This record gives sequence, C-alpha cells and structure tokens, in this order.
Amino acid sequence: MFVRIEPAHVIEIGLGLSRTPARVAFKRNTGQNNHFLITVVVGLDAVRVGEAKLAPEFSTSWSPTDVSRSAIRSREYALVTSLAWITDLVDVYRKRLQVMRSVMSDTGSKRIDKIDGRANRLSELASVLGLPRDDRNLLMMLLATRWRNTIVHSDADTRIGRDLRSRLLNSAQDISLEHRGLDISRSIESFERGDAPTFKEVASIIAAGQQLVEALDVRAVTMMDVEHYAESTLNTHLSAAFTLNAQVYAQYWSGNQAKTQKRLTALLAQLGFTRGDALSQLSPEYLNSTSTLTARAARARFSPLEGP
Repeated sequence: MFVRIEPAHVIEIGLGLSRTPARVAFKRNTGQNNHFLITVVVGLDAVRVGEAKLAPEFSTSWSPTDVSRSAIRSREYALVTSLAWITDLVDVYRKRLQVMRSVMSDTGSKRIDKIDGRANRLSELASVLGLPRDDRNLLMMLLATRWRNTIVHSDADTRIGRDLRSRLLNSAQDISLEHRGLDISRSIESFERGDAPTFKEVASIIAAGQQLVEALDVRAVTMMDVEHYAESTLNTHLSAAFTLNAQVYAQYWSGNQAKTQKRLTALLAQLGFTRGDALSQLSPEYLNSTSTLTARAARARFSPLEGP
C-alpha cells in the first residue's frame, strides 16, 4: 500500500535508463570483435609468408603440407566464424529484449517467436520498435543472417530474395559511404555463389550489428514502462537476496524514509539505472512512495513477477 507524500517531501532523484540489460550483455560479448579479427588475420598472414613458428608451449604437431594454402583456409574459417558469431549475438539480443515485459507484452513476444526464420524475426522486432524498414544496418544484418545460415546449414537457401535484394541495392550508396566503399552488389553475388565473406564484408557486418543494436535499444528504452522495469528489477534482486538474508527488507526499509530512499537509489544504480541524462526517466514520486513502505509491506510487494 502506498503512503501519500506531500509535494514538500518529494526529492528529485533523477534516475533513469540509457540502455537495456540486453544491450549491456551484447556489448560485453561483442567486445573488440573487429580488433580480435584483425589480430587473427595479421597472424595468419605471417603464417602464409612463412614467418610464423610453432612455440614450444604448444603440445601438438603442426606441419601443413602447403603452409600458404593452410593460412588461406584458416583465414576463411576465422571470417565465417566471426560472421556467425555476430549474427548469433544479435539474435540473442533480440530474445533478451523480447522477454522484457516492460518493453513488449507476452503476446507480442510469442507472436514474433512463431515467425519462421531468424532474419524474419529480427525484421519484425525492428518493425515493432519503429525502426525504418530500409535501415541500412538492418538490411546488412538480414543479409548476414542468411549468409550465416548457409555456413551453418548445408541445405539452407542461398537465394537472397527479390525484396531484400532490391532494398539492399537501393541503399548501396549509403552502405558504401558508411562502410568504407563496401560494394553491396558484389557481396550479394558472393553470397549467392556460396563464397565465404571477405574481411571487409565481415568487418562491415560487425559494425552494422553493433549500430543496429544501439538503434533498437534507443527505441526500446524510450518506449519502455520504466516503473514496471524498476519494480521487476527490485523484485528479482530482493527476492534472491532474501533467500540468503532474511533481514534484507528490514535493512532497506528501516523506518527512516531518507535512508531508505538513499539505499534504494544506490541499489537501482547498481542494477543498471543511471543518474543524470537518460532516455527514460523514473519519476521521483516512484522512489518517494516506495521508500515510505514498511519492511513487511515491501516484502509483500516485491514478490515474484513476470520478467523485466
């Protein structure tokens, strides 16, 4: 039960969200993908020209019949693996965003999950979040996802489809300007021949994946029910903490509103909320009213909910 707080007691906290946990996880997992890929390619070039030697700590044999050919094939392996990795991470981001009930309803999430194909599910999520259908980063990730499927599944369809081809070619100039002269028409031809992507194509796709997730996340946070998110986040944390510490509610709701509010503010900051600039702001009234609860009322309120 909420306790009425007079305006004179409202404290301006300025907490909000600038990104979702789904994007935080995505950024953590993508890390410096381009840098790592370049490092691998540079190392393989040393193998190709015969400058690389097997270090003593490697407890294995390495004596390729054709060193140059082995380096070329290994480079191709690194490229296709990197392409598959970034498309998988974008798909994981999509799934994590969909289970956030502060962003999408259970019905909406299930509807997307019933759509056939990763590329189509990603396209629908982008549509729900209001991203333009011809966003160049989205188009590149749709191509990348199809490319990934031909790498992972031998029976995958190698036809790009008339609609996606048309939209990619219409965006060819923008893609070229954004990705250092990348010729998307040549990429399409390479995909349909069943060739492995080039280094430039993979580097561009990694960048496109990162930019796409950023754009989707901005829209997700802006349309989010931030109080629902705060409620479910506190619920998840406090419910788990209570299993280890039966006094956790009494520690946060000690009977002193100012101390409770300070502790809740610090906890929310720890759980992903930020002070100052944010895309979606948590109202000061939410923290003020929550901080007036008794420990017993807080325990009753923060019981298991749906996902965040």
